[in-house]
Amino acid sequence: MASAPLLEAQGVAKYYRVGSQLLARNRALLRAVDGVSLAVHPGETLGLVGESGCGKSTLGRCLTRLYDITAGSIRFEGREIGRLGRGAMRPLRPRMQMVFQDPSASLNPRRRVRELIAEPLLVHRRGTRAEIEAKVRRMLELVGLLPDHLERFPHEFSGGQRQRIGIARALALEPRLVVADEPVSALDVSVQAQIVNLFLDLQDRLGLTYIFIAHDLSVVRQISNRVAVMYLGVIVETGPSDRVFAAPAHPYTAALISAVPVPEPPRGGRRGRIVLEGDVPSPLDPPAGCRFHPRCAHATDVCRSEQPQLRPMDDGRLAACHHPLV
Repeated sequence: MASAPLLEAQGVAKYYRVGSQLLARNRALLRAVDGVSLAVHPGETLGLVGESGCGKSTLGRCLTRLYDITAGSIRFEGREIGRLGRGAMRPLRPRMQMVFQDPSASLNPRRRVRELIAEPLLVHRRGTRAEIEAKVRRMLELVGLLPDHLERFPHEFSGGQRQRIGIARALALEPRLVVADEPVSALDVSVQAQIVNLFLDLQDRLGLTYIFIAHDLSVVRQISNRVAVMYLGVIVETGPSDRVFAAPAHPYTAALISAVPVPEPPRGGRRGRIVLEGDVPSPLDPPAGCRFHPRCAHATDVCRSEQPQLRPMDDGRLAACHHPLV
């Protein structure tokens, strides 16, 4: 892609000390995100996928600087933001927004819809009261809700409607980048499709750039231009969605894709399902070498001793594997 990245991360890490506060030096180090590098270009959707607990949501919050990072670099619109303090980040906040997984938890139950959508506009002083009121109404219409919804409270809406309110609030400040953290996982399947279509429509209309975090690969395949696969705090494969889904290079990616239900399985035989043995190792004590090797059928001695780095493949994708499948 010719354009410069809107967001670029290099070696981003987020560690936590866990254990007794009395023995701080002896507390274990939890490596939630451990050296992630990726880039997101204007107008595209990067799908970030992986099993629960792999660090996807933590990475999303690091990239938007809701969490401080332990190490690494984050550049947004060409500017280094990885070490900026709260005051220095404030002018940049409107340019990057988040949509959270559970709208019931992210929307203040004591505030009406009008107040919820108006709040970021008031905080950042975006117009007069009349201008803000007009903007709130436009945002509500943009996400498919009605003007008479303005005076209602979040509990009076369905899950899908609450997520639409969360999206309207995130878009009120006209951001360039939206990080959507599992935005449809708490919704019924039929409602999921509606919200995914809304994201796609808003991207076309507003020129948005998305990082779409999910564990449901069928949703990611529908919405993403590129996909990054995360396992135990690291990226193991990234590339154009069509190529990754058609022929995954990393064994972990192949296992994830094999678990996606197929509407019309091959006639006369069973579809090959890759069942991973064992559990995901603890981020408190990740395996030496490749972090996936304890569960990988292709692992050899080099996998157990040497951690693979993301390397370019012939088709333009990157894979962190000593024995790629393609």
